[in-house]
Amino acid sequence: MKNKLKNIPFIYHANVLVKAKLQEQKAKAEIVYYQAKAARKGITVPKGKKIAGALRKRLRTRGISPIPRQKGDLHIFLAYYVSNWEAVLPKVLKSFGKVTEFEWRSRGFDDRAPNWLVCRQEMNESMLDSFYKAQEKRPVDLVLGYLSGNNTNPEVLKKMGKAGAVIFNFCWDDKLSFRGKKVDDRWSGPAALASEVDINLTNAPDSCIKYMVEGGLAMFWPEAAHPDQHKSYDLPFEFDISFVGGRYGWRPKFIEKLQNMGIKVTCFGNGWENGPLSDDEMVRLYSQSRINLGFAGVGHSRRLKCLKGRDFEVPMSGGLYLTQDNPELSLAYDVGKEIVTYQNEKDCNEKIKWLLANPDEADKIREAGRKRALKDHTWERRFEEIFRLVGIME
Repeated sequence: MKNKLKNIPFIYHANVLVKAKLQEQKAKAEIVYYQAKAARKGITVPKGKKIAGALRKRLRTRGISPIPRQKGDLHIFLAYYVSNWEAVLPKVLKSFGKVTEFEWRSRGFDDRAPNWLVCRQEMNESMLDSFYKAQEKRPVDLVLGYLSGNNTNPEVLKKMGKAGAVIFNFCWDDKLSFRGKKVDDRWSGPAALASEVDINLTNAPDSCIKYMVEGGLAMFWPEAAHPDQHKSYDLPFEFDISFVGGRYGWRPKFIEKLQNMGIKVTCFGNGWENGPLSDDEMVRLYSQSRINLGFAGVGHSRRLKCLKGRDFEVPMSGGLYLTQDNPELSLAYDVGKEIVTYQNEKDCNEKIKWLLANPDEADKIREAGRKRALKDHTWERRFEEIFRLVGIME
């Protein structure tokens, strides 16, 4: 019955509006809470060279003074799961040295299963055992995690830290799910792990203060792309405007409005009639589309925004990127010259018509975006930045 009701347009859009409002209220309440608490305690977020100083000081309290190694000489313990883009991580990290992987889903631990909480402790014991075995063969220099309270006990990270490893953890959803739900007296989001992580990496600058209040150290560290995977193809244009992504929230209504204005958008992904694409098909699509459409909204909200992986994957793949305006994009691109943004449906319609009518200008933006992504937004560059920051790599 619930699914049938959602298929009724009026009910679907009303449901989206309600969920969006609740998510926006939750996100606002959380950031206001942490900002107020930080102000009371005099907590600020270190920037620039101060981050490195704060990180070194934090490590010294655990008796760790990293010895800089050459690129290729590190031993990295990677704790993560693969649902999509994450498969690129070991490919990139291997250029930095030995990578010991703990990808729990391939080991039979499914954090999406109904009985996950029953199996979680076993998975954590297996993770720690894998770490100790890797440590016996060769000391682990650093632990890189894509972890949260939902899948990882903070005591596991504490033990890895006591063994001498520097702990890194990153999250792309902490605007909305920093704390998450309280389960077994532990937050399900990255808040549960913040104090046991040496450097928390977030794609949301405003979220850094949350980690600091929870006893951690944090820095802005957005998504990236891999040039071996996200490459440009010399293919003729097949679509004027394409979009790749799930059909949910306010996206269908937005695209419907564009269609009513005479803009044909060809959509791929779960819920759309064309269905999902393989990774290779998706990257090829970026080259086959005159314009690649993007959305910055978080969850069901169009007001709450964050950086997306596609913000870096599309330009690096040689695609002209037109996405929802998000102030954080200016931290990564020269907006208007390397990518293009829109404010609303009307503005998006006008930008699309202008780009289609001015192919030479569109080509300049497309090429400038690709050059910027290859220069500043590769995964290799991201990891070099943090490994040098901590003093673990020359």
